[in-house]
Amino acid sequence: MVQGIDAMRNTRIVVMLSALTLLGGCATPTLRTGQPPALPPAERAPPGGMRTPQSAAAPAALPPAALALARDADRAADRRDWGVAARDLERGLNIAPHSALLWQRLAAVRYSQGHYRQVEALAHKSNALAGEDVAIRRINWRMIAAARVALGDRRGAEEATRRAATLRP
Repeated sequence: MVQGIDAMRNTRIVVMLSALTLLGGCATPTLRTGQPPALPPAERAPPGGMRTPQSAAAPAALPPAALALARDADRAADRRDWGVAARDLERGLNIAPHSALLWQRLAAVRYSQGHYRQVEALAHKSNALAGEDVAIRRINWRMIAAARVALGDRRGAEEATRRAATLRP
């Protein structure tokens, strides 16, 4: 039992550090949030924050209204106002429903709110729309892994971590 708990903690640490390492070097300036100190789960910054490397689905590809809402969501996330961030992203998705980036960012906000089952569904939706954008897909798999850890699904988290590791730029 103790070994299982230690393994789960180690998996969580590896997933979080992997996401932070990836994102530290290739984040766009408009998609940012800092990683907070230890906070209650519902106020945790998502793994990978709201940072996404520049890619085919970069913010510039969004319609202006959706981009403005994504920026509003960034500001709300900086204040840890997850409800406002989610609302702004949902409104952005009404404008740009095929944006893998907006789906991913909504998954990140839901992670911060502690809605781990939604994180997995939203990240899968983002993956379905991401096409060949491996950066977005890799971050999504890392978020899925972190959500599965939070839900106690160690094997599922390990599988998601493996899927993320197979996606190379």
